Amino acid sequence: MAPSTTIDEARGALPVVTKNAPKKQYAAEPNPPVADDYMYDFKYNHELPTTDVLGIDIPADANPQKEAEGIVADLAKVLGSGDANGFADLFLDYGYWRDKLVFTWDYRTFNFQSNIRKAAVDLLATTKASNFGFLTPAPKINRPYPDYATLQFIISFETEIVKASAVINAVLTKEGWKLYTMHTVAEQLLQFPEIPPQDGHMVGDITWDQQRAQDIDAADPEVLIIGGGQCGLNLAARCKYLGLKELIIERDEVGDVWKKRYEYLSLHMPHWQDDLAYFPYPKTWPTYTPAQKQGYYMQWYAHALELNVWSKSTVVSAEQDSEGAWTVVINKGGESERTLHPAHVVMATSLCGLPYTPDVPGMADYKAGDIRHSTSHDSSRNYVGKKVLVVGTSSSGFDTAFDCSRRGIDVTMLQRSPTYVMSLTHSVSRTIGNYAPDANGVRPPLEEQDRLFFSLPVGAAEELGRRNAKDLEELDKELLDGLHAKGLRTWRGQRGTGSGTLGKTRNGGFYFEAGACEHVIDGKIKVEPGYIEKFTEDKVILSGGRERQYDLIVFATGFTNLVDSVRQTLGDTIASKVDPVWGVDEEGEYKVAYRETGAKNLWIMVGFLPYARFHSKQLAMRIKALQAGISPPPYKK
Repeated sequence: MAPSTTIDEARGALPVVTKNAPKKQYAAEPNPPVADDYMYDFKYNHELPTTDVLGIDIPADANPQKEAEGIVADLAKVLGSGDANGFADLFLDYGYWRDKLVFTWDYRTFNFQSNIRKAAVDLLATTKASNFGFLTPAPKINRPYPDYATLQFIISFETEIVKASAVINAVLTKEGWKLYTMHTVAEQLLQFPEIPPQDGHMVGDITWDQQRAQDIDAADPEVLIIGGGQCGLNLAARCKYLGLKELIIERDEVGDVWKKRYEYLSLHMPHWQDDLAYFPYPKTWPTYTPAQKQGYYMQWYAHALELNVWSKSTVVSAEQDSEGAWTVVINKGGESERTLHPAHVVMATSLCGLPYTPDVPGMADYKAGDIRHSTSHDSSRNYVGKKVLVVGTSSSGFDTAFDCSRRGIDVTMLQRSPTYVMSLTHSVSRTIGNYAPDANGVRPPLEEQDRLFFSLPVGAAEELGRRNAKDLEELDKELLDGLHAKGLRTWRGQRGTGSGTLGKTRNGGFYFEAGACEHVIDGKIKVEPGYIEKFTEDKVILSGGRERQYDLIVFATGFTNLVDSVRQTLGDTIASKVDPVWGVDEEGEYKVAYRETGAKNLWIMVGFLPYARFHSKQLAMRIKALQAGISPPPYKK
């Protein structure tokens, strides 16, 4: 576990932080399948500012709007004048200031008042804020637990370069209101608002289709995006509407990343937060999007937003000179090679690297059945009446097994490590409930909800995540007990946060119940512990010498780091400059993703559907500011 922090209770009502004291924050697993510090360097844990800790509660008759107006007046004064000490003094001793581009031109979190003060001294000297106002939803008292409440509100303001927003959670102390968390985010470049819609009338001698074909073929991008999945599409659209020339290189067709997945797949959570930028799902969209339908939606998106895409195309070579200028050779559609000189290259080929299959002795000699990685498995329909082994119990493992069991196939999951499992019944409202449609099927504005969803710094999110995971475990007790009775092991997730930390590190190791758990409990999916020790010509030997025979073995064993994909695509020289992607740094921000990669003018755009929509806006603005020469250097202290 990363070094923790504790509170010196003897120092009065406002806790004093003592860094790196060895305080256990939660009941950790004795032998966790994922270590607390795996891909996780965060060093600023602190318990929540509960009413017990603060010694005071927010009065029931508090006026949220009035109280928020008082806080904003104080913020306007200190941020408008560059008063770094005054700004820091508005925070709890263990408060968090998170920033995306507004002040730091990077993704940074300043944890605890001492670090906020140091950063503010440097940053507020050169960046002043003005034109403060409120954004919707209106200020409110947010009380997720009886002993924890914040005054939550969203404000808008401007610097010399950007329009910005801030989500603020303030707590009431005996000394008055203090900021617990503040997340400042760039919303728009003042000099470069998004391009307005075109007129659309035909003005030349060729049709829209013909003009699009010409424009796509002649694309000469400033921003070359490798990968036409949700990350590449969102970023291309954001760049286009900031006036940047964009081009996507896609090895298949747009949408194939979903259409070619296993045929049973539907997205694991309701679609409410999955829309691509500028292109919301229709009101009649199914709650859980079928994967093939998602693929067609992405095809529609590329056409409707007139994005430049070279399909069936790959990178032949990529080089940079000493100044970071790119020369990239593309095999275009298997028909010709084109040489491009983009200013920026973005890898948007998925958070996953290359499919990982363990090197098991004797695998090449196995003649009794088929062996494949889950990425190469599209259907179980040809294995009816046969026996299937699925190696791995993360989401793809559960889904693959469920596709077999629903056809009556004799299927076994092989589990080496416990899996975090939660039901959709109880988890959806707690995770993405704010995006849910109302009784008339109308969803709240995505940008409004995105500001809230992405606002919490890791320190606060982790503490709340532990509480949520404990609550879900109790709510799902019947489900989990049923799984345990059938031999499937579960746990509460890395650092006890359910899927929260696992999503930031392993990007796996969890499953949201979509039917497979019920089949495990009913005995339609069998579970065996351990791993494959070796293969013979006609047997699979499991750990402990258990001999089995299967007609199909599917390895749902995940992927290597994305750097391997960078190496495969851009070559060893460039990949050697890139740090491992994903995981959490000391401050609580993602490593490399959306930020400098170590290779000049190379960016990594990754993440789930809502991540793609939200972070693409920040990355496109950053690239535009660099191209326009208005970007300050990122703050690195």
